[in-house]
Amino acid sequence: MRLANREEEILDFIIRDYIRSAFPVSSSRIFDEADLEVSPATIRNSMSELDEAGYLTKPYTSAGRVPTDKAYRYFVDFLMEKVGPEKKVEELFDGLLKKMERRHELLFENFGRMLSEELGLFSMVASFGPNKRISAFGYEEVMKEPEFEDRNLALEFARLVDHIDTAAPEYLEQSSEEPNVFIGEENPVKSANSFSSISMRFSDGKSGKCVMVSFGPKRMNYEKASSIMDFLSKDFNDI
Repeated sequence: MRLANREEEILDFIIRDYIRSAFPVSSSRIFDEADLEVSPATIRNSMSELDEAGYLTKPYTSAGRVPTDKAYRYFVDFLMEKVGPEKKVEELFDGLLKKMERRHELLFENFGRMLSEELGLFSMVASFGPNKRISAFGYEEVMKEPEFEDRNLALEFARLVDHIDTAAPEYLEQSSEEPNVFIGEENPVKSANSFSSISMRFSDGKSGKCVMVSFGPKRMNYEKASSIMDFLSKDFNDI
């Protein structure tokens, strides 16, 4: 069920602003920056309604709002714009895909690394053919996100990374050949319940069934990650 237009516009602004800045979003910031042509009181009332509906929460008593898992799911389902990746990203991945036709092992040597570098996320590529193989990259990069200043959350993510070999088959089973977004408890494994992930399954004659997954905070850039995965889902059919 869709929200009313005003609430949807406010929620969209809050999510995008929070993804970009990692700071809770106040009603005054929405009034100053969102260009909604409504009064501060109307914005506060709409935010209260979004609070009550479970889309927003206040991390501190005097702070602005941050999105909940429900809000991120709404964003992915209804508000996320489908745009292609930047031209340089397309050229980068196209070049690797062409090389893979000649040297298939490059899939695992370079692909996960390139994916993690472009997204700033921890990324894994796994194959489940005769020779099972998992390559993962980007742990140090994703640890730079402010969420991981929380030591407990950082340790939780480290445990997920340590057991990525047991998580990979679960993502293979629950992923399709198009981008799949898992938020919080939607994730196929409990060890990822505090995070978000985006995955895609593919297959070919050399490596059998494969899956690639990128993990990060729930505040990840869903649009960018989805655009790259969607671009790759079309090209992988030609490997």
